[in-house]
Amino acid sequence: MRLVDTLFFYIIFSSAALIYGVGILPVLETSVSQGKLFLRALKMYCVVVATVALTFLMKRFLLAPLELDDLYPLVALLIFVTFAVFFEIIVQLTARKTCAEFALPYLAIILALDEGNGLVGSIMTSIAALTSYYALIPVLRTLGGRIALFRNTDSYGQKIGFLLCMFVLMLALYSLDSSWLNFAVGK
Repeated sequence: MRLVDTLFFYIIFSSAALIYGVGILPVLETSVSQGKLFLRALKMYCVVVATVALTFLMKRFLLAPLELDDLYPLVALLIFVTFAVFFEIIVQLTARKTCAEFALPYLAIILALDEGNGLVGSIMTSIAALTSYYALIPVLRTLGGRIALFRNTDSYGQKIGFLLCMFVLMLALYSLDSSWLNFAVGK
């Protein structure tokens, strides 16, 4: 049950995209087709899960005994680049498309390694962080279409509208979290 709580927490209540702003700029800047978005998501899930697993094991069994725990972001970066290049080559050979991305998966990896309780907890945290991002894309695109109907085509005004919509979404999700907490306690 603890893993389900972790998933719900990082997907809904503490969404990595809403709380930390992970990956929001690419959503606002570019328009990606559904096929390319699915391919990018599949690649990111594979890269992030493999990187988190290997980095966690290296952190636990190699860096911790040598008291070099503070170097894990560098180790994660090196492992991430290796897996990202490997999976990018596979995607380019099979689908003839490129879907390289750096900031979103690397920040999801660091978040997972910082806040995960164990190997499985870290993997679930990274999956939840990526899922919160990819679940937010259709919502932001829909809001962007609605904002474009009522505003001029000024990109600055649209970005402000996106940020205000994200703010309202964050407040709604936090109030849902608080109301469930009050219901569970019995107040």
